[in-house]
Amino acid sequence: MRIACFALALAAALPSAHVQAASAADAAPVSHAMIRSELYFAAVDAAQWDDFLATVVTPRFPDGLSWYDVHGQWRGPSGGPEKLPSRIVVILHADNPANERALDEISQRFRQRFGYSVLRTAAAVRASDPDWTEARVREHPQLSPTR
Repeated sequence: MRIACFALALAAALPSAHVQAASAADAAPVSHAMIRSELYFAAVDAAQWDDFLATVVTPRFPDGLSWYDVHGQWRGPSGGPEKLPSRIVVILHADNPANERALDEISQRFRQRFGYSVLRTAAAVRASDPDWTEARVREHPQLSPTR
């Protein structure tokens, strides 16, 4: 209780400019309309995956992505469940033609290189990051809705 009273007294004693500056610094980052795409890949050899990620995926989405190993299951040709080690790549991106082309190219390259199809899901989301300044969003195709 004493700490709360002290904090209130201190806030009241500060000039309003300091309080406004602190409030601006603590403000939530701007939220942007984005697409969250998930690409489901068959798990290939770790060295091949690292190369594919570095040479195909990352150059198309340099502003960031996440990936992780998962265990997948699907209905195989026999009609029964088949287990398949998999990887999922999650990419937050603006809804624009450049990003759509990039996602298609990633899927095509994976199929050409490894012989596996890539399952893709997409959902509209709102996303914010303190590093996504208005200038950065405008200048980077992954983040800009107008590219």
